[in-house]
Amino acid sequence: MPITADPQQHADRRTDKSESSVLRLVTEDDLHDLEILDKEVFKDLAYEGHYLRILYNLFRTTWWVFECEGDLAGYALVGVSSDKSEAWLLGLAVSDPHQNKGIGRQLMERAVKVMVDSGVAIGKITVRPDNAAAYHLYRRFDFTQDGEERENYYLNGERRKVLHRHFATA
Repeated sequence: MPITADPQQHADRRTDKSESSVLRLVTEDDLHDLEILDKEVFKDLAYEGHYLRILYNLFRTTWWVFECEGDLAGYALVGVSSDKSEAWLLGLAVSDPHQNKGIGRQLMERAVKVMVDSGVAIGKITVRPDNAAAYHLYRRFDFTQDGEERENYYLNGERRKVLHRHFATA
């Protein structure tokens, strides 16, 4: 599967769907499809379009998407703190038709690489307690839970597990 950071290559693929899948950096043209994907996967907690725009403006160099036959199949969004002390996985999503095909694993591999390459000491993730598949994926990448589940983590009444992984820094 090709990996590309060149937006022009992405634009060329939109008209030529001969390449079956690609992991690439997000482009502005992806925002509408990302809003649809987020609503499918996260329902009431999906990022709204205006917030996706803000995230794109801030994190377009750490936001990777997985494209299958021209369709957006998933994404991993990493936010690195301004002091580069920590990075957060702000979102990892794979659309229903593309689940159980290893896409989440590939996106998680890229997210961890982004964290490591950024030089942060720690990576963090939150996950719903009932999302066993995501929790196990994160555990496979050596993320461990920080204590007990956190009540009302996003101020919406829902609980979250907070996970972390320490990275060696120079």
